[in-house]
This record gives sequence, structure tokens and C-alpha cells, in this order.
Amino acid sequence: MVAPIFGAVSTPRSPRRIWLYFAVPIGVAVAVTIGALGFFAEFSSRNVEYTIGADVPATGAVSVEVTVQRIDAATREMVLQVLVVPNGSFADQGQPEVPAQELVLDTSSLTSAPLTFRAHERITARELRIPMDGVVSFFPFDRYNADLYVGVDAAGAPAPVRLFVTDHDPGFVTQPISQQTGEGFVGSQLHVTRSRSTYILAWFQGIVMWLLGLSVLAGALYIVRHRLGLVWPALGWMAATLFALVGFRNAAPGLPPIGSLIDYCAFFWAEAIITLSLVLVLVKGVRQKA
Repeated sequence: MVAPIFGAVSTPRSPRRIWLYFAVPIGVAVAVTIGALGFFAEFSSRNVEYTIGADVPATGAVSVEVTVQRIDAATREMVLQVLVVPNGSFADQGQPEVPAQELVLDTSSLTSAPLTFRAHERITARELRIPMDGVVSFFPFDRYNADLYVGVDAAGAPAPVRLFVTDHDPGFVTQPISQQTGEGFVGSQLHVTRSRSTYILAWFQGIVMWLLGLSVLAGALYIVRHRLGLVWPALGWMAATLFALVGFRNAAPGLPPIGSLIDYCAFFWAEAIITLSLVLVLVKGVRQKA
């Protein structure tokens, strides 16, 4: 058989290899689409304003707009931005940002005194902190409850109140689960849970910790079984993984304290497996060289 003069003849590509050129971009497109749908589903479910209180009487009422700015799980506090908006006869010449009479806002905050808004002066938003019940060590399954109470007096007399609650903390979901209304006050119990994205990241971190620990264990058993001795690149990889897991664990949302549920379920085990694998390879390697 005569060899070709102008180089080797190219062989046709197999159908399986051609299919890979289409499977990879299709898989990426599907993954991005699923991720985008998940993002918009969570965004739409969080972008909700809850209204608490009775119907507004003909004479008007005082609206209290509460925005959950931040959930501080470590100190068990909820940081709120509060804006008082008088309506009807409580507004100065129909201006919702200026009260016609002095307003005193009493809240469930343990660190702030009742807020006073003078008549005929522009109202500005205030920051409040209210306590929560819960334990951060149960991360990512920690739950919190906070009692939000708002009472308004207009010139010394109770005023009709409506409460609007909006959640702006991306790491948590805050929802009212009960409400109490009365003359001049309105209250609600707020239930706080971790957001869906936080759950996904926490589960991902736990799975990765276990996979890294088991990968190091598999490598250590292979080295010991085949009597490869002291494989310094492998030892360096094991040591690097041991310390890299610490930084990876500290990337958990909100930096939960050491001793949280995720530590007992994944982090401590992964660190122990990697440490024992490293020591096993080192001891077996030294004894083999001796």
C-alpha cells in the first residue's frame, strides 16, 4: 500500500465526539436558565409588602413603613428603618411628610426611647433595633421570632395606625405570622428564616467538605496500599486542603460561630479525615524508608 504524498489522511470524527460539541453548550444553557428562573422566583417571593392594621377611617390614619434592613443573628437583633407617614387630618395641608400635630411613636425596641415628630416639621426615617428569639448555632436551619409593636399618639390622643413591613435583607426572609390591633397601636410577630440562596450555599459547602475529605482519604489509601512512600506533592496537597477548608468554612453566610450545626455535620469530620489521612501517609512512608 502506497503512503499518501501530501500527509496523513484525516479520519472522520466519531458521532459521539461530535455530539459532545453540542451537549456542552446545551448543558450550560440549561443550567443558566434554571439558575435564572430560581433567582427570579426567589426575588418575586421576597419583594412583598405586608400590610397590618385596620381599614383607614375617613379622618385618615398614621402609616408606619418598616423596612427590615439587616438581621444580626449573632447579637439576635433586627435592624429596622422606620418612616412615619401621616395621612388625612394628621397631615399638614395634605403633605404626607409633615404632621399637622405632634406625633409620638412608641415601639418594641429595647434600645430606643419613643420617637417624637414635631408638628409642621418634616419627618425623617429613623433606625430601630428590636430583639429576636433564636439560636444562630443551628445554622443554616436557625429560626427567629421578633415582636414588633407600634403605637402612635397624636397630640396626646391615640391615632389610627397602619403598619407596612418590607424585607430588604438578602440573607433572610422575614414574614409576619400574627397581628394584634387596638386603639392607637398595631403589632405583629415576625418570623425570620434563612433565604433560599443561603440554604443552597450551606448545603453546597457541606457536600464539598465531605467530598474533599473523602478524596484525601482515597488518595492516602492508594499511596499506602501501593507502598509509594513519602509522596511529597500528595502530602502538600493534603496539607493545603486542610487549611483551605478553614477559609471555605468561614465563607458561610453571616459567618456563624464555630460549633454550629454545619461544623458538627461536615466541617469537623472533613478536617479530622484529612488530618488522619496525612498522618497515615507520613507514618507509613517513614516506616517504609527506615
